[in-house]
Amino acid sequence: MRDNIKSNSNKKEKIKKGFLPGCLVLLSLILLLYLGLVSLGAILIVSDPIEPVDAVVVLSGDDGDRLALAIEMHERGLAPSLVITDTTRQANRLLIQEAEDGGFPEDEIYVTDIQVGSTVDEAQAVRAFALDRGWDGLMIVTDPYHSFRARFIFRRELRGSGVEVFFRPVVGHWFRSPSWFFYPDGWKFAFLEVGKFISYLFLGR
Repeated sequence: MRDNIKSNSNKKEKIKKGFLPGCLVLLSLILLLYLGLVSLGAILIVSDPIEPVDAVVVLSGDDGDRLALAIEMHERGLAPSLVITDTTRQANRLLIQEAEDGGFPEDEIYVTDIQVGSTVDEAQAVRAFALDRGWDGLMIVTDPYHSFRARFIFRRELRGSGVEVFFRPVVGHWFRSPSWFFYPDGWKFAFLEVGKFISYLFLGR
């Protein structure tokens, strides 16, 4: 009987001794995972200083936030012209109307000559458009999760053109490095961006 009690006591002592180290290991793993996810978000989001440029470029897929930042730059006298990457007539018309309502003059709103279907298309269309007009500085506005890949593509596609590109993610967006992984869409967009970036590196698209 005493042996059984002693055996049970030893088991409890072993469990107690193993509990704290186990908790510390678990907490360390959770912390490492959190830091890894925050780091991924920080890598995906890039932001250049706001500089006076020839035009601000709103990439396709805008739901209003990108254009709002472009209008703010125009109001501050940092970007006299607006460029919209051509997607569909309906989307183009809507953005043009909103841009005019926001203060851009009608004759300073442009749509690229090339219809786009990818970020690479956008970079090539913007390059051709900027060179045609003799511009040498552009501010590209896009969503935070798209900013790293877009900047990498634009700078590679515009290399040697003499056109300098700066990037600004929209302000107040839900995709932020400390919290993007709390949103289901955060996981979708983050890993889509990683996959598309790898695809561009190896396939150029």
